[in-house]
Amino acid sequence: MIGDHHQLPPVVQNMAFQKYSRLDQSLFSRFVRLGTPYVELDAQGRARPSIAALYNWRYRALGDLPRVRESPEFLSSNPGLGYEYQLVDVQDFMGRGESEPRPYYYQNLGEAEYVVSLYCFMRLMGYPAAKISILTTYNGQKDLIRDVVERRCAYHPLFGRPHK
Repeated sequence: MIGDHHQLPPVVQNMAFQKYSRLDQSLFSRFVRLGTPYVELDAQGRARPSIAALYNWRYRALGDLPRVRESPEFLSSNPGLGYEYQLVDVQDFMGRGESEPRPYYYQNLGEAEYVVSLYCFMRLMGYPAAKISILTTYNGQKDLIRDVVERRCAYHPLFGRPHK
C-alpha cells in the first residue's frame, strides 16, 4: 500500500457521515492513526526548493534530492518572470469575486483569466506549452480555467493548450 496521510482528506458532504463514521479520513490515515508502521517521505525531487518550502512543513524532515538543488532546469531563472512561482488572488473582477455555483465547487473568473493571460505571456516569451502546467486546488476552478483556455487559447496557433 502506498499513500500520504498529509494530503487533503476526502470531502464528505453529509455531516452525519463525516462526524460519526469518520469518512472524512482516508484509509491510509486510519492505518497511521491506529499505529500501523509506515515510512514517511523524507526527500522530494519534483519541485524547486523554494516551491517545496510551501508544503514541506507538513512532513517531519522533508529535504530535497540532489537533482533539485543541482540540475540546471531547477537552477535557471524563468526569463520574463520576476518570481519562481506566483500565488494568484483576485478578489473582484468585473463586479464578481469567488463564486460557488453548486456546493463545494468554487470558481473565480478573475483568477482564471489572470492565469490564462500569464500562460499566453509565457507562450509569447517562447516557453513550450508542453512545459507549462496550471495548478489549482478546486475542481470548479480547474473546469473554469479549462473553459477559458479552450475559448482563448486552444485553437490559436501561438498558444494552444498547456501541458496540464
